[in-house]
Amino acid sequence: MKDKLRVGVLLSGGPAPGGHHVIATLFDLLEDFGELYGVERGAEGLIEGAVRLLKREEVDHYRTKGGFDLLKTRRKKILPTDLGAIKKTIERFRFDALLFIGGDDTATNAYKLSKEVSTSIIHVPKTIDYDLAVPSFGFDTACSLLSQLIKNLKVDARSTGKYYHVLKLMGRDTSHITLECAIRSRANFALITEELLEKETTLEQVVDQILDLFKKRGKDYGVILIPEGISLALKELEEDTELDPHGNVDLSGMESHIKLMQYVQKKAEKIGIRLPPLRFANMGYEARCQDPSEFDLNYTKKLGIRAFQAILEKKSGVMVAEDGAHSIEDYMIQDPKRGQVVKKISVDIKGAKFRTYHQMKEALVHED
Repeated sequence: MKDKLRVGVLLSGGPAPGGHHVIATLFDLLEDFGELYGVERGAEGLIEGAVRLLKREEVDHYRTKGGFDLLKTRRKKILPTDLGAIKKTIERFRFDALLFIGGDDTATNAYKLSKEVSTSIIHVPKTIDYDLAVPSFGFDTACSLLSQLIKNLKVDARSTGKYYHVLKLMGRDTSHITLECAIRSRANFALITEELLEKETTLEQVVDQILDLFKKRGKDYGVILIPEGISLALKELEEDTELDPHGNVDLSGMESHIKLMQYVQKKAEKIGIRLPPLRFANMGYEARCQDPSEFDLNYTKKLGIRAFQAILEKKSGVMVAEDGAHSIEDYMIQDPKRGQVVKKISVDIKGAKFRTYHQMKEALVHED
């Protein structure tokens, strides 16, 4: 008879600040009567049996650090052909529970596995993009750092007085980060993919909005924010890219912000307007491994506690949140292109946050 609870944990998808703190919290709670095993490289390690017992010294070292380098991470979709190897890993290490820390694709992996094994499968929501139905960690830290960088670029633009910074921000197909950073950094102009989709805004109309910005501002410097998912609203900005293992388009690899400004440049030349010089940057990876903010440390501690409670209650196929555990099945939808996946939440353009930005928008055009 086993005398200790045996729990495995893995990290999956892009790194987000706070993942290590979830693991450390769970480690602390298990220490007196259980063991925590780290699965390396996400689902890849689960399939290969790359598992090791976590020790106090290494957990403490990574506790409040950003990144996912304690266990490393991958974007691996669990296929039916992988189930046999995964079951062998679970049996070999006699796991009572297995914790998946990741985003929507990771939640889908966890849900499907929960239907195949008797071991408790728990999902901890992680996505900087803040697009899961259950609140996730990493968003506050990422927006804090990115907003500070945007503020620095505002000062840089004002200091030289001779160019606009055009910044593409991460967020996949939602604009939560762009909206949050627009409010925090008070950038001069920002596009929100969800607003463009809702209003069926055309490329020509967006080009005119940007030209209007230059005209109203009347200065050769400023900052413009573009969400990386803008090509979902403006098909002219799409590019052919490879899909990741889960079938996602590589939006981060597209130069949609550059293509958009090329259209702006063409229209400006056509109507005889001189544009100021432009400086382009793709921002996002800078924030994924930042040390977590106080908010994310507090929230990830709560998530670790909720995960521990779900394990003790022998729940499976659940996603934890501050208020408890929720069935992943409640959030599953059918995507024509990708099959059964977890629903994602877009920016609510009728919500309080978007209304806050909308009220600021005109004043920001003129602000230094």
